Amino acid sequence: MGLFGKGQAHGPGDFLSPVELDLHVHVLPGIDDGAADLGESLKLVQQLYDAGIRGIIATPHVRSDFFPNTSRSIRDSWALLVQETGQRYPDLQLRYAAEYYADDYFLSRLEAADILPLFGRYVLVETSLRREDPFFKDIVRRMIEKGWTPVIAHPERYRPWILNERLYAEFYEMNVIFQVNLMSLGGRYGPYEQKMAEKLIRNGWVGAVGTDLHHPDSFHYLARASENPCYARLP
Repeated sequence: MGLFGKGQAHGPGDFLSPVELDLHVHVLPGIDDGAADLGESLKLVQQLYDAGIRGIIATPHVRSDFFPNTSRSIRDSWALLVQETGQRYPDLQLRYAAEYYADDYFLSRLEAADILPLFGRYVLVETSLRREDPFFKDIVRRMIEKGWTPVIAHPERYRPWILNERLYAEFYEMNVIFQVNLMSLGGRYGPYEQKMAEKLIRNGWVGAVGTDLHHPDSFHYLARASENPCYARLP
């Protein structure tokens, strides 16, 4: 599904096999609000692997006020994890990128060309969940001017967009990619977010999917997502 195409469905236990690649997940140990340590990272990897995921792009937060990660801190955390997963799961591809919060720090990284893309020129970026940032559109335009393709993380979770749906159309017309969280389909964030995720899928506006999994105790929402009728309609 999503940017890398659809995998092959298998048995009921590996319900994420149609997704195959998780391109938004907070699995790296100890660098954001995701996995707290290596042990928790390995639990997350085990859950995803057992459910049929064979590719992971770890996307830790990069945000100046809470998670001032650098390319080096992300790479070092990835190296610690991949040393373990490479032996345990030889058929699992584990890569790293970042989920960038659209702030001044991100703009400085953008101007310095110090960016960790999902792949190629595709960059995962997010904005505030609770307030409309008047500068977000300018930042998206700057990304495009620089030759990057913005992949907007979980647009179904932005309450100002839910209350003013024309914003979805405005951004979609900028040729960005909307990345929906599977946990939204499972009801993890609430009914409004779930309904918006379903609407974006029905509109054909979703170009990428990811779990956005942070902790093992949230994994059951992914199983719920696989039972949502819109799950089968994902790209």
